[in-house]
Amino acid sequence: MKIVKLVAVAVALVPAALAITYSTDANACGMSIRMDSTPQKPTPVQSIANAEKALENGQNLAAAKAVLANFPKVRVATAGANPLETRALRVFALAVVRSNGSVNEKTAGFPSGGNEWTPTANLEWAVQSIREIDAKRPNDPTVQADLGEALSKLPHGRKESMTILQGLAQKDLMGSPHAYAALAKLRSDQGDAAGAQAAIKRCEEMSKTPGVCRPATKVASPATVAAKA
Repeated sequence: MKIVKLVAVAVALVPAALAITYSTDANACGMSIRMDSTPQKPTPVQSIANAEKALENGQNLAAAKAVLANFPKVRVATAGANPLETRALRVFALAVVRSNGSVNEKTAGFPSGGNEWTPTANLEWAVQSIREIDAKRPNDPTVQADLGEALSKLPHGRKESMTILQGLAQKDLMGSPHAYAALAKLRSDQGDAAGAQAAIKRCEEMSKTPGVCRPATKVASPATVAAKA
């Protein structure tokens, strides 16, 4: 009878033992396991990486917001002083360029103390920022392509832009489909329809984002140009 009672007690204790074993705060082999449903805030490195992805996907405003959330004073950042801050500076400058100057602190929800950036002033700032990055990373085709793309947005920068982008294209060193799109626009404006179509083709081969290679103004085909001549 005593044996039967002992077995009954042991069986009764099993659920309690299991409850202890599988509690939310359990200790197994000296390791503590805690179930925490609170989402973890991305680190600055993760945030800037996400900003770069947003930029490449054509989400310029989202990219700018991610940068400003981590580097609210990115406009006064010194290129090359801090690698992560320099990456953030590049992303923000290109978000400005690819939005034709419309992205700024105000549109991104981070008012800059009342300072208003006109599209032209914004583009001028972006060109200068990328130029400073280029000075710190000379002979980097990706940065040179960024600079050529940015310069193409300003009337006084188009000649320099053409020189930079043509040189990269001839050496097959263009680091960005956006830069090929900028080159296509420049060639089209100069009446080089064949060259514009070639640049668009290379852009389409590189880009995964719809609309990147579509020029703001329709590029005429070489046959159309010949017919009008």
